[in-house]
Amino acid sequence: METKFNEQLQPKKRRLLRPGWQDKLPIKPILAAVVVVLLLTVLVLINRPTATVLSSPELDVIRSAGVLRIGVDTDLEGMYKGGAGYERAIADELATLIFGDTEGLTLVEVDRYTAPWRMNDGELDLVIMSMQKFPQDGYEASEVPFFTDRCVILAYGPFDTFSGKTVAVLEGTPCEKLLKDYVKSTAPELVVRPAADYYSMRVMLRAGTVDGLCLPRTVAQSMRESRTQILPYELGAIPYYAIAKKDSVLLDLASELFYDWQLDGTFRSWGRAYGVEWGVNG
Repeated sequence: METKFNEQLQPKKRRLLRPGWQDKLPIKPILAAVVVVLLLTVLVLINRPTATVLSSPELDVIRSAGVLRIGVDTDLEGMYKGGAGYERAIADELATLIFGDTEGLTLVEVDRYTAPWRMNDGELDLVIMSMQKFPQDGYEASEVPFFTDRCVILAYGPFDTFSGKTVAVLEGTPCEKLLKDYVKSTAPELVVRPAADYYSMRVMLRAGTVDGLCLPRTVAQSMRESRTQILPYELGAIPYYAIAKKDSVLLDLASELFYDWQLDGTFRSWGRAYGVEWGVNG
């Protein structure tokens, strides 16, 4: 029979936490600390996306092979000529980021016609060249351009009016679109003559079948002869991109770096070093 005396002798269970303990916790400071940690984590992930890209399986395969194959344009003034230039500098930086040095870098000289099939044959990982997107499906360009160039007119002599003049332009390129927009808005009397390649354009100019050539400035500089000159017409600017197969991590890496190099002035310093104008509209 239990009595009050016996009840007093019963062993008391020890409470681990006192009643109302939760009311005494510094809830607001704890929540604030958690929020700060989460924000810092997000900021690190936002500001260090390159670390995530560099740990991708695609780049692991490239590291295992020990070779990064980058296509560069040939014989363009300041861009890649004689083993040096703006595009070479970009390729060196990419290789250094992936391998730690440039030992694994292989540069492949290509043009806008050979680059797509050489990449399709597995001979290239990335193309950095003064051209625009491949016309074939299955490829895409970096989200950020690595170069911005003027669209200019190369001719044997100046002309003060476009009336009765004919200008050749490479078919299917941003230069063609810029020229046609320019004609539509500014010089409707100018005749546009599409051409299949730069060689055909040069032949047309020499034969006198056209009065001028519409070209990116770097191409115009490379195609200049003793009697030709770049005319002072501002037709607009065209961007150049890195190109690779769709969903390639190399494009993500290139876009991140191109953006950073635009902001920190790296592109402009390379432009000065190699005698090309970067960011003519910026």
